[in-house]
Amino acid sequence: MARDKQKGRPKFRPGQISPKVTAAKEARRTEKTGWDNLSDWYKGWAGGGHNFHKQFALPHMKEALALKRGMRVIDLGCGAGVLRTVVEKAGGEYVGVDKAPGMIREGKEIASKEGSKALFFVSDTALSKGIALPTFATKDKFDCASFLFSIQDIDNHRAAFLNAARLLKSGGRLVIFMLHPAFRIPRMSGWGKDEGRKLTYRRVDRYKSEVTIPLPQKTGGQTQVTSFFYHRPLESYVGALKDAGFVVENIQEIYTGTHGVDTEFPHFMLITAKLS
Repeated sequence: MARDKQKGRPKFRPGQISPKVTAAKEARRTEKTGWDNLSDWYKGWAGGGHNFHKQFALPHMKEALALKRGMRVIDLGCGAGVLRTVVEKAGGEYVGVDKAPGMIREGKEIASKEGSKALFFVSDTALSKGIALPTFATKDKFDCASFLFSIQDIDNHRAAFLNAARLLKSGGRLVIFMLHPAFRIPRMSGWGKDEGRKLTYRRVDRYKSEVTIPLPQKTGGQTQVTSFFYHRPLESYVGALKDAGFVVENIQEIYTGTHGVDTEFPHFMLITAKLS
């Protein structure tokens, strides 16, 4: 990605294709994407479940995971573990993994206060050599794996899906909940109005290219931290799942409105896949 020489910051250009990750770059590639410094901000947004979590994400995740007592679920890119209570209320065992130590600390603190036996680990879900987890946590394979609002924050979804497959039992389920990749692309989509036709429409500037999009966030005062959103077309997700040994069982488009354009353009997408 080009850089602003005066300010030393990455310069975003619509349509910029994400660079391929090489082995030499892998160890350092996303060490400072801002998520650890954004943990307090994220806690305020999603702690306990933002409206999007409560109203849309968690109910759909619960149904898609088909949770039963005794099931083991690993939540990849778990943040502070918003999914944990859903798993535990169904009698399941929850393990959360995130590479941001601040997120994991928050998840552990909340779980401890609630008397939960959930496990949380700091680890990168997208390393090609696999997710670094202690042996006692992985001695038994998992029934389900999830990416809840996390796959588009992960720079190498292909490696992430392969790692999920390594952790799952044969026939295990993978559930992904994400912003709709065709209609909800940060900085590259939005609403428009055609006054002549009295029409509100959804504008999409670019879709096919895999694009890295920096998202600056103010975390208090003048402090600004940048995280990154990784846009890919649906074809890229389905292909990566297939290459990792998954069979897509269902793709569900989720709408957040009850009238008007919000009933025509989906806000979220849920993908359910099974390890073959």
